[in-house]
Amino acid sequence: MQIDNNELAILQDRLDREGFKEEAWKIKQEFLKQVRESGDHCPCREACPHHGNCFECVTIHRGHRDHLPLCMWDMVNERLAALSHMTEGSLRDYEDRKAREEAEAEGCGGCCEGCAGGCGEG
Repeated sequence: MQIDNNELAILQDRLDREGFKEEAWKIKQEFLKQVRESGDHCPCREACPHHGNCFECVTIHRGHRDHLPLCMWDMVNERLAALSHMTEGSLRDYEDRKAREEAEAEGCGGCCEGCAGGCGEG
């Protein structure tokens, strides 16, 4: 079963936004029913005791606020890529420039290969 960009979930969201709350709720329940019946759909490759248990997984990630669960990466990356296009897709250049500036501020002279600052330690 395809969860990301699921037609039922998209329809449910549209109906909810348009004010058709009861119909949206029924469609949401059907989507969730199909998800439950489809078996393991967790994309995480880690051997984790929370594999497939979205409630526990997302709660833990919210708790430590270090990174997002793997299942959310594509959605976030899609949004970030779209935002990056507002600056002509220059996000990578920005990150590289900031890393070089930070390395130079820490004393890296840019004399070797291997890291953004050129210190050879990365």
